[in-house]
Amino acid sequence: MGRVVAVDIGATNLRVAVFENDKLISHSRTQTPRAGPQDLINAIAHLIRGLAGGEDFDSIGVASIGPLDLKSGVVLWASNLGYGNVSLRDSLGREFRRPVYLTNDALAGAWAEKVLGSGKDVDDLAYVTMSTGLGVGAVVDGNLVVGRRGNAHELGHAVVNFESSLRCGCGGLGHWEAYVGGRNIPRTAQHVASLWKGDRTRAYELAAQGSLSPELLYSMARQGDEFAKHVVSYINRVHAAGMSTLVTAYDPEVIFVGGSIFLYNEDLIKPELVEYMKEYVGVFGVPRIERCTFGDDQVLYGAAATAINPPRAIAKYAYRP
Repeated sequence: MGRVVAVDIGATNLRVAVFENDKLISHSRTQTPRAGPQDLINAIAHLIRGLAGGEDFDSIGVASIGPLDLKSGVVLWASNLGYGNVSLRDSLGREFRRPVYLTNDALAGAWAEKVLGSGKDVDDLAYVTMSTGLGVGAVVDGNLVVGRRGNAHELGHAVVNFESSLRCGCGGLGHWEAYVGGRNIPRTAQHVASLWKGDRTRAYELAAQGSLSPELLYSMARQGDEFAKHVVSYINRVHAAGMSTLVTAYDPEVIFVGGSIFLYNEDLIKPELVEYMKEYVGVFGVPRIERCTFGDDQVLYGAAATAINPPRAIAKYAYRP
């Protein structure tokens, strides 16, 4: 299968790796540049040159945060970075004179399972990442669901509360991500605190100030703080509503879950999530919920999978020298 370069552009970290015959052989990371598009492109090129020995590879797979326009090869807007209009595909293609396949990070996570992970023999699966944001990717009938611009999977922006005043980073109200994305959890906890009638625990005091971070929330819940446990249950119910929408949209046999919030707190999330989903899915039933195969490297493996076995809808918009 040769050698491919995988690029994972996250809200915090930028990762680049070289894969040979499906195996990761070298990798590097740095903080994702926040100054602007050209700095991001330069950083990616620098890491590729350092790892791949110049141009000793066949193609590049790029998995990026942010809504995309696959036809133009552009990241339209990365709210967590504060900039957009990043011409990733063509810039890297011209720089290295190799095919470049661009996809969204959550789509890549789903494709990682289908091509390289535990979903190889599954034709219908979904991937959910619980991290800074909330991302979804899906494979239906063996095909990656992409859409006209590459955003058919954006169920993180499904409305879970049509009466909500909580605004998502995209500008909409009541979205799944607006409640449960890591950067939004302090605000969600503050909202829950405004309705809380129980004891004013340490977690409550932090939440009331808008200072209850995801790390503190799950740590305090694990230690038995009643308010923290209540907020975790509230967030799990929101996840259950969002995942039930996913079930009716894609009819998956299995949902793989990743992202740092889930990976480090599966014990506080999965059991309650499954129970809450039973209340929402009705006759559709709860599919298998499984931990993603590649952990923190899920999207990196997805970028590699996109270059190794490009989905049809991605391949037709690839840069080709």
